[in-house]
Amino acid sequence: MNKTRYFLPVLLLANLLCMMDVSIMTIILPEIQTAFNESLTNLSWTLNVYTIVFATLIIPFGRLAERLGRNKFVFSGLLVFGLGSLLSGLATNLPFMLVARAVQSIGAASIVPTSMVIGLEKSDQSTRNKVVAALAGVQGLAVALGPTIGGIVSQYFGWRWVFLINVPLVMLTLVLFTFVLPLRNEATSKAAIDWLGALVSMAMLFSLSLGLIEGNHWGWQSFSIIGLLVAAVIFFILFMILEYRQQHPMIELSLFKSRNFNGAGIALILCNYFLGGMAVLIPTFLTRVYGESELKAALLITPYSIAVMFSVILTSLAVKKVNNKLLIGGGFILIGVSYYLLANLDVSPNYNELILADIILGIGYGLVAATANILAVADFHGGLLTASQSVANVLRQVGMILAIAIFTSILTSNLRLAKDNTLHFAVRQTQTLAVSAAARTRVQAKIQQRLNPNSDSVSQTTKTVKLPQLKIANSVSAALAQKEYQEQLTKIAQQKGIQAALLPVAVKVKIKTLVSRAVRQKVHQKETQINTQLAKLVKRLKQHLRTQLDQAFLHVYGSMLWLPFGALLLLPIFKFRRKGREAA
Repeated sequence: MNKTRYFLPVLLLANLLCMMDVSIMTIILPEIQTAFNESLTNLSWTLNVYTIVFATLIIPFGRLAERLGRNKFVFSGLLVFGLGSLLSGLATNLPFMLVARAVQSIGAASIVPTSMVIGLEKSDQSTRNKVVAALAGVQGLAVALGPTIGGIVSQYFGWRWVFLINVPLVMLTLVLFTFVLPLRNEATSKAAIDWLGALVSMAMLFSLSLGLIEGNHWGWQSFSIIGLLVAAVIFFILFMILEYRQQHPMIELSLFKSRNFNGAGIALILCNYFLGGMAVLIPTFLTRVYGESELKAALLITPYSIAVMFSVILTSLAVKKVNNKLLIGGGFILIGVSYYLLANLDVSPNYNELILADIILGIGYGLVAATANILAVADFHGGLLTASQSVANVLRQVGMILAIAIFTSILTSNLRLAKDNTLHFAVRQTQTLAVSAAARTRVQAKIQQRLNPNSDSVSQTTKTVKLPQLKIANSVSAALAQKEYQEQLTKIAQQKGIQAALLPVAVKVKIKTLVSRAVRQKVHQKETQINTQLAKLVKRLKQHLRTQLDQAFLHVYGSMLWLPFGALLLLPIFKFRRKGREAA
């Protein structure tokens, strides 16, 4: 029996594990944020590390696989991915997690590009299109399944099991892999590898991401941020020079002579950028601002995942029948409409508007991504065809990297403004409290501690805004009681026509007891009145903070609203294949 005919399910499972990672990660970010007590800015590097390493190693690892043997390389990649998953699940702090995520990404970069080549090698001409379609379709399936699986696992077993569950799945895949794909006597070739280009591109993406993410925190005019952005430009120029002079470059620059490839590349960056903007922010918005569980947040964004999957499939079937400019243009218009809905979202009565925005975004993404994927390879054959697929994969990751960096940066600025606005509102509100200046200062300090405007963390949500119960100091109560006591003594002594000092001890004790009881009751009533005011203040603060956080998240989409429609300007770049004839 020819066992190799069962290779496709094994490759699909391996690819599914790797491609679900980012979509799952966006769901569990809020829970990890609470566990590590980190800001959203810092935690975004758990996504950035994965995508940067993945994007820069896809092409070099594809060529390294040719030298070592593709089957062995994918097998090794599964081992590395499983190790990274184990380490991620055991991580106790952010630095540990970042190292583990890098290990995971190295494994994924070993698996994904090489699996496609293995699929092409093991299939004949009649089944090749089906194999390519199946491997490409895994990406849509991963997007659809990732949020739901991540939400279910984290809800019932905790966020660590989102990673740990990969370990037995990887072990199963390894066993099946050795059964259907031989690891011995593989054909190899001495393919040249542009490691220097990979390192320079990684440095470029890292500098750009760090500069964009930390701009609000370090200051956009600070030496560090300016230095990072200048370094990104220098690394980019250096990369282009290296690629131009390399005999076997990481990226074949002749690809960019094709208008179709250039337009498709920009379209892939943009559509993944818009998709990433929704996938990164909305789960945190739902869990932190509205207190929804990870599972419910996952289910609320699942409609976009399903819409992406079906839109990609249907668009792939329509590409040969419909003008491609209409598909790309229509896709960007739909993405723009979805961003308009997100920017003006009202989730107070229900989540219907969010679900509608999800679906429209998914359809728009599918129209752009499916068409651009096909057009990216439309003008190439042979080696350039393989190279165009690899570069297109890199550009998709670049779009996600930019989304994480830019959307997180804008959100950071908005969150700090939201908390600062709420803090000023709180200060104004505390002026109305009928308390001493010292008590008012204590309340304001507590509010400042809770809100912390200098942090972009949203772990202190509207549910955790609390103020201390105010107590009237014992010394104040004693002084009041003594004053009341002296006043009563004087009054009774005057009524009896004697000096207060001559009143009987029993009378004095009785007066002191009655006065103490009355003072305690008066103090209790005063404390109750003050704390009732505090409770009302907390309620007003929560309402104000929720409104401010709503605006902080949703205004991110408003600030980006021009870009989907502006993307229509790239349509003239394309030199599309027309129905019935090939493009020149």
